[in-house]
Amino acid sequence: MTWHTPSGDRYLVGEEAELVRDSLATMVQELASCRETEEEPWAYGVTLFDELTWQQQLAVLDLLATNLLQQTDQTLELSGINEAAVAAVYQNIIQQIELEIELHPVSPEEFRCRWRQAALDAFLENEDDDVLRQEERLQDADQKSVFDIEVDSLEVDRWSWLVEMLADRVLWDRDFEMVNVMIDAPPERAAAMRAALGIHAGYYTAIAPDPTDRQVDSLFESLEQLTRAKPR
Repeated sequence: MTWHTPSGDRYLVGEEAELVRDSLATMVQELASCRETEEEPWAYGVTLFDELTWQQQLAVLDLLATNLLQQTDQTLELSGINEAAVAAVYQNIIQQIELEIELHPVSPEEFRCRWRQAALDAFLENEDDDVLRQEERLQDADQKSVFDIEVDSLEVDRWSWLVEMLADRVLWDRDFEMVNVMIDAPPERAAAMRAALGIHAGYYTAIAPDPTDRQVDSLFESLEQLTRAKPR
């Protein structure tokens, strides 16, 4: 047990784990830059995560990496912040692919398709599983299929769709995206919506850890270990 996903409690292995590990590593590098420059952290378009301080983001990413990349005794309780952090990890992958496509004409050949190859490898790793067949049925008929995408494709929308499907293999749902609706609604209305959707009362009010300076050093060390590439 480690993370509560739609396919059961599990932790990531293989190419799926490598992709998430790489994404986490780039996010941690960005947070290290925030410590040096005192700039605001990068925005991933995920409100609950983006609104955290860089120190809080660091702590949440360490919690995420600990529970997603290795087996733990307990399954982490899902909260809006925890699931938003997962979504941010996958949004970072999409952003890295967008940048890679933008730089495609001038990038060295060995790095030209690095992120796209990693995403495709993770996507096709379970090629014979029911997961892929279910995902194929969910894709709109008028969309170009991501199941025959070439690694050097420059179509950002298709890559975004592929990465979103990877995210949906981990995310239980997208309730964290409703945070503004829930906060703005009257308490009785918000409670009724949570009950109808099966969202526990503390999902949106869970507080991210706020580490001290000494704890920040330990978190960077922990994440360096957790995101270090594993032997294949």
